[in-house]
Amino acid sequence: MARADPFIFGVPLIPRAGAQDWEQVTKLLTATLKSVLAQEDTDFRLILAAHDVPDCWEELALGDERFSVFRADWPPARPTMANDDAGAKKWHIRDLARAEGGGLLMYLDADDLVDRRLVATARQQIDQDTLAGVVARGFAIDFQTCLAAPLPGPGILNCSFDEVCGSSTVGRLSNSFPDPFDELGSHHLWRRNAEIKGLPLKALNVIGGYVVNTEENHSERHGQFTKWRRSLNEAVNACGAFLSKRDKAILGITDGC
Repeated sequence: MARADPFIFGVPLIPRAGAQDWEQVTKLLTATLKSVLAQEDTDFRLILAAHDVPDCWEELALGDERFSVFRADWPPARPTMANDDAGAKKWHIRDLARAEGGGLLMYLDADDLVDRRLVATARQQIDQDTLAGVVARGFAIDFQTCLAAPLPGPGILNCSFDEVCGSSTVGRLSNSFPDPFDELGSHHLWRRNAEIKGLPLKALNVIGGYVVNTEENHSERHGQFTKWRRSLNEAVNACGAFLSKRDKAILGITDGC
């Protein structure tokens, strides 16, 4: 039997100096880590790239050899429109993953949720002839109200989950393929660019959870996407509903929303 591809979650975390509410950052990361810990396939790694490590890391991940921390050694700064800090942290995560032999890498924002079947499904669908996969379906979930709207879905956005949420791509890091994160660009362009370039990509049979209205995402407060993001929050609350028990279980939600 062929050896399963290593699977790595890469989580860039905002610096404490750049956060409005560090306690809320901790709550959001807690939910993300619990979502990862609910994976049916427990053979994965998670790399947290951070200046500061919240208390929830010690409670949920310390002592678990699957979880490691990359300590950012550059001066912490407030988020910018270009999101330079997160970009640098993602670069280091990818470098670490490659140094350890590569595999399947998913960047996961420290406030989003993943399907408990994600690791197993990615390993199954992103076979040795496939470069990458995307999560095309899911929910936008309002952190404040717990209302959730399906993506894609009526009354909200006429687009797929991967076109909206950055926590939606899984790329193969291998010497046999081009680097998907270089070749395919921003998450919302992966499927289009893969088709244009003739690169093999699959839509994964899972869902995702895009957490909005946290007030800790830089584009909610400033930058070119401020107006769009606020309109998305309004749309979620206008046409959303509470998640079913089944969908909460799939996304590893054990408390709160």
